[in-house]
Amino acid sequence: MTGAISAWTWRAVLATAAATALAAGLFAAPAGAAGPQRAAATSAARAAANPNPSNPLANITWGNYTSSIDPVFNAYDKATGNTKKLLGTIAFKPRVRWFGAWVPDNKISSILHAYIQNVTGGKPNVLVQMAIFRLVPWEGEAAKRLPTKAEIASYKLWINNAAQAIGSTHVAMILQPDLPIAFKVPHHSHWAQNLVAYAARQFGKLPHTAVYIDVGAADWPTVAQAVSLLRASGQSFARGFALDATHYDSTASEIAYGSQVVAALNRAGIRNKHFVIDTADNGKPFTYLQYFAKHPGGDFDNAQTCTSKTATRCVTLGIPPTTQVGLAKWHLPARDVPLAKKNCDGFLWFGRPWLFEQAGSFVMSRALAVARTTPF
Repeated sequence: MTGAISAWTWRAVLATAAATALAAGLFAAPAGAAGPQRAAATSAARAAANPNPSNPLANITWGNYTSSIDPVFNAYDKATGNTKKLLGTIAFKPRVRWFGAWVPDNKISSILHAYIQNVTGGKPNVLVQMAIFRLVPWEGEAAKRLPTKAEIASYKLWINNAAQAIGSTHVAMILQPDLPIAFKVPHHSHWAQNLVAYAARQFGKLPHTAVYIDVGAADWPTVAQAVSLLRASGQSFARGFALDATHYDSTASEIAYGSQVVAALNRAGIRNKHFVIDTADNGKPFTYLQYFAKHPGGDFDNAQTCTSKTATRCVTLGIPPTTQVGLAKWHLPARDVPLAKKNCDGFLWFGRPWLFEQAGSFVMSRALAVARTTPF
């Protein structure tokens, strides 16, 4: 993804360059030019200054969860000395909290209310981040059986209750991390996509919820597969899609891949979509294939953490959560910066490298390793 530049990428770069030239006055209308010409130049200048003006994650305070229920914050609260300092590197970054089938249908509303209250402190204009991971059956079990009618009804009830609890809260939502698992569902059933589409529609109705449907990573489905999956999963109801949730691929690769998916969605009639990228664990990136070439039969979800700041192809914290996706200090390739500014709403932390297999119990040694070795 980061090799030769495609014709499409060059067109995006040239379009941005043209807009920048307009902003600099290189194509300014001559003296006495008609008002519409001046208005067009002004509009182009504004577009160059802010190529993603509809970004719902920008210009709003990002809240953070500071409850003892959060394993990172709990560990930080109990730590001392350098351990406390290192854990603070994670604990005080706005992170995405996951909610799934482990929360009962009749409890999700009250639990979300409590979570939102903690993150916002009761203030209305604070962004809350969450991942909805509710499909049942899922992961390995999804390849073996279809859901029962009762499980489908339970899913919809859970989603409805969650949507009611969110209400008018400002939310960045990652919907169903690892959704490409749906490709493994037996009998070519689209039950998973249908249920995610139901959720996208329900959450998409909310006034301040930005839904990003997870579609894997640049080293997982092809662009065509990603578009097919997103179309079937309610992308038209969502703000966009999410990338790199449980993988460790580079941010640059995800920007290039995500921009290709945006372009393909546009061609399919699903226009003006954007994406977010997980940067919680890709500070020293590597792909799925690179990992298994070195670790045949290895545990990808528990991939090795970095042992030093000079180590490569290992797990460590990446770019901190931000909507300032084009800053020079992120060291992105120059060709990717205009694409990021236009198509990427933000770098978020919805991966959890400090947990066992990214989903289990808190592992202090992993948390300290990723905090100690991050290049950012």
